[in-house]
Amino acid sequence: MFKFIGIVIAMIPIFLFLRTIFGRSAVMKQAASDFQRHIDYLVWVILFLIAVGLVYSLVNLFHPRWG
Repeated sequence: MFKFIGIVIAMIPIFLFLRTIFGRSAVMKQAASDFQRHIDYLVWVILFLIAVGLVYSLVNLFHPRWG
């Protein structure tokens, strides 16, 4: 998971460089929109996994027999 986040962070300067080279064409607007949508989904998945881990930890804290 950390490797994937690192790869995404490393891709941001490349993405910004390509955006400056190709300008704000319709293709780049669509690509930027798709990229942002995928990043939004990734953030929601990470938040969901954190919430599931938190709920699991709380259940094991209050009801150790269930774990």
